[in-house]
Amino acid sequence: MQPKPIPRTPAFLGCCALAFLLSWAALFLLLLGACALPGEPVRRNLARSVPGLQQEGMYPEYFGFKLFQMDNYTDTIMLFEAASADETDPLTAAMTNTAYNIDNFSTLADDLGAYLEARAAGTPLPADLEPFSYARYWHGYLIWLRPLLCLMPYQGVRVVQYLVLAVLLAGVLWGLRRRAGLRPMLWFAASQLLVAVFFVPRQVQYFTCFLIAYAGCAWVLARPRTVWQLGTALVVLGAATAFCDLLVTPILTLGLPVAVWLVCLPQRLAAGGRQCAAVAAGSLCWGAGYGLCWSLKWVLAGLVTGQDVIGDALHQAAVRTGDNTWHGMELTWGNILRFVLDTLSSRRLLVPLLAAAVLAAAAFALCLRGRRELLGALPLGLTALMAPAWFVLLRSHSIQHGWFTWRALGVTLFAGLAFLSYACSPRAGLRRLRRLRGGGSAP
Repeated sequence: MQPKPIPRTPAFLGCCALAFLLSWAALFLLLLGACALPGEPVRRNLARSVPGLQQEGMYPEYFGFKLFQMDNYTDTIMLFEAASADETDPLTAAMTNTAYNIDNFSTLADDLGAYLEARAAGTPLPADLEPFSYARYWHGYLIWLRPLLCLMPYQGVRVVQYLVLAVLLAGVLWGLRRRAGLRPMLWFAASQLLVAVFFVPRQVQYFTCFLIAYAGCAWVLARPRTVWQLGTALVVLGAATAFCDLLVTPILTLGLPVAVWLVCLPQRLAAGGRQCAAVAAGSLCWGAGYGLCWSLKWVLAGLVTGQDVIGDALHQAAVRTGDNTWHGMELTWGNILRFVLDTLSSRRLLVPLLAAAVLAAAAFALCLRGRRELLGALPLGLTALMAPAWFVLLRSHSIQHGWFTWRALGVTLFAGLAFLSYACSPRAGLRRLRRLRGGGSAP
């Protein structure tokens, strides 16, 4: 069999550009279609949903654990957008993304109830119910949220999301078992359980990136994929992430498909340096799709609404990447480091964690298979660093919203376990210990 020809750079860039345009156009048309659906059935089902949201509260927390906190506040904003989409034509609705509230986030479910009652009665909205535009995001989750709300309340949407994510996760695990073996399948399952994937479908905003990431992994595993095909797919995944996500865990849609691609046999046997280049190039492809898609919303929304959407988006980007404040602390690197060290010291965890880190480094050096194996596993090590790098880039946002951004560590856990397994071996460590003991007892 003749090897597949390597495409030249202009041809590859042309494929990426075409893939971006087609995927963006499809998403845009789907969003317009969702906004064109009738609003009456949506509001009827939302009226049935409000009591459940009021009972749960805006930030329910499970098992008394902060990292298991839900975010009904953001989901209620999404429900508001679904309810108000028919106030205007579909294009304007898709560009403005209007929601309403009184200046008190804890009453947002009550505000939604008041809005729905006024719309149902055909009376003016309450005077203190202020509209606000969330135009800097695409809000592509409305593509499935509004159609589902035509048929069922919000609690039913959660059930559908559980079913969809369970099917996708099962497909990814089955594909990993078939294409990469039992151990990668177990690593993936463990990594997702450790980031509490069982809570993800409860919130539309949590569900979005996991949906896109798992779909990307399933595509990678469906058949052998070249690095060029992966790069083109990552452009599409980046665009879909910017279109549907609210900056929750976007790095999942890059890191998980790349890590899944790396553990498949053809990539695992290739030279490590070449695959490191593939990781870097794939990241650029994903970033191009993500950035171009998001900036398109700023331009189009500004043209349609007349608002300074670009200025608002750039301001918010500066806030999320700059030295913002959190609980009265300016988020400089020095302050962050002192806060972490003081917190660990106050709980008597600093010394044990430092000791554990030293022991882990020693165990890694002892169990390292060899230079060739380390080089071969290095692309997975780079992939494992994607989530920490994202946290550093968006440090203010990542710290302030750490109770949901932490799930991006699913990339680090899966790629990190694969890296350690391919680079290290307990048998290699035992052999080194035996040699050390034998050398020490020799005369």
